[in-house]
Amino acid sequence: MIALPAYLLALAFAAIGVAAWLLGRLTGDRRTVRLPRDYYVGLDHLINDRFDHAVEVFARMAEAGDAAEIQFALGSLFRRRGEVDRAIAVHTRLREQGDSGLRGKATFALALDYLSAGLMDRAELLFQELTASAEYRHTALDQLLRIYESQGDWTNALQTLQALPSHVQAERGRIAAHYLCELAEQSLTQGERDRARELLRQARARERDLPRAHMLAARIAESDGARDAALEGYLRIVQAHPALALEIIPRALALAETGQQPRVLAALWERLQRAGETSPRQLAWLLAGALPPAELQHLADAQGPQAAPAAEAYTLALLLKRLGDGAGRYQCEECGLHSAGWFWRCPKCRTWDSMRPAAFKWDVGPDTAGARTSPVGKRARDEARNLSDVGR
Repeated sequence: MIALPAYLLALAFAAIGVAAWLLGRLTGDRRTVRLPRDYYVGLDHLINDRFDHAVEVFARMAEAGDAAEIQFALGSLFRRRGEVDRAIAVHTRLREQGDSGLRGKATFALALDYLSAGLMDRAELLFQELTASAEYRHTALDQLLRIYESQGDWTNALQTLQALPSHVQAERGRIAAHYLCELAEQSLTQGERDRARELLRQARARERDLPRAHMLAARIAESDGARDAALEGYLRIVQAHPALALEIIPRALALAETGQQPRVLAALWERLQRAGETSPRQLAWLLAGALPPAELQHLADAQGPQAAPAAEAYTLALLLKRLGDGAGRYQCEECGLHSAGWFWRCPKCRTWDSMRPAAFKWDVGPDTAGARTSPVGKRARDEARNLSDVGR
């Protein structure tokens, strides 16, 4: 079950008590508002983490009268504890039997219950109903966006975003561009290149410098047979956005003609150096992690004067594969999630454009004195030494 911090629950029910006191001051003669003894008993249970006893007390209070706020608090407590069926029962009763002033609040609480239970279709219907309410419209639209994003329904997500106030749309222009890129990728997969180009144009109109849009443009050029244009597009992307190197490098090498892979690899190395965001050793790790085994022999040639021994390049490749299998090649900058694959939006914290290669955070020695030390970085150094010793 989900455990809710006791102080938060205590504050919630204390707020109910204050609200009752203020209501008495406003609607009646000047007199002292006395709360039921059970209220204090239930509050004591919450403070001392006796949640089951607290639920019993407040449930008894809710059944004894029409204390709507207590019932709302009880329903919220049920939901947070994972007892969604009981939360749904409480909020359904409030929605059906409460006065018109409580209907919107009960509907919103019931929609959250359905969302917590994974009943997305029912939650969607209630949130759509709430978009007609001035009080709940903005919040309901945000919840609908959450549903459509989780379902990959980018058309409805885009339409819902466009229903938000204009200043909010302006703030979320980059997110709208991602929605359009999602639709463009679907069109490209279905062979509808003209539609993909139009959607890409709309995405760039909302966010001019979106790496995903540039990458899609290169993919469209590649599907059109314009190999040189696609390759140049990939090289520009890897220079402007080194975080995409692990995704771009295999695509760029696949475009190279027979015997031209070393030249393309050297161009990739040069563009990554121009970006100036990583040390030479970190760049070598990126390349070693992205290269297929057959191309590892060209890694030293691509690095030029700063080349590491060929044996070290091979060692790095083995190391990166081992680390990638264990902890993931990418890490979210917002929540720290490790992932073996690339995501434009972190699947854990739902933040767009937050994934970065884990190698960017590895502290690898004197050439990255300013880099942040991480457990993966320390592990990388230790295993690199071990593997190097074995090869001697």
